Amino acid sequence: MRRYKALGSVAGTALAAVLACAPLAHAAAPVPDTLGGDGKGKVKVIKLVALLRQAAGIPVDGGLSLGDRQVGNDELFQNGNRVGSDGFVCTVTSLSPDERECEITLHLPKGDIAIQGLAPVIQSFPTDFTLAITGGTGVYKNARGFVTGTNVNATETDLTLHLT
Repeated sequence: MRRYKALGSVAGTALAAVLACAPLAHAAAPVPDTLGGDGKGKVKVIKLVALLRQAAGIPVDGGLSLGDRQVGNDELFQNGNRVGSDGFVCTVTSLSPDERECEITLHLPKGDIAIQGLAPVIQSFPTDFTLAITGGTGVYKNARGFVTGTNVNATETDLTLHLT
């Protein structure tokens, strides 16, 4: 889900699958009810902000190449409160158009949500993407739907999960 212009350097790089900056210091706060549904096991929309915690680019050779990978993790926030984290791996699978296959797991207090799909290689900001929600654990064990996101800059991604 994240960002990267060139895999050689992590700074200024890509997705949500990612980027390089120091750990963010935010105090954990009570989890809003929107993360757990409406009490009937139904979650419609979850809005989150992912802030990059760690990322590394694994280049195949110089420049953007098939097989280049970016791995990392983010802290997840909702309404300014830290509510979880994620881990991601994105692999460049096409150079025309520039695309990568991303696999992301969101770790929230009431379960995990699995996300995957093709996202554009980030050439500039903002960059939008849509990925599939493919499953989960806990209250999200039957999760399906999609995620729309915007890589706002090299360290921030806005996410909207549409769960069905």
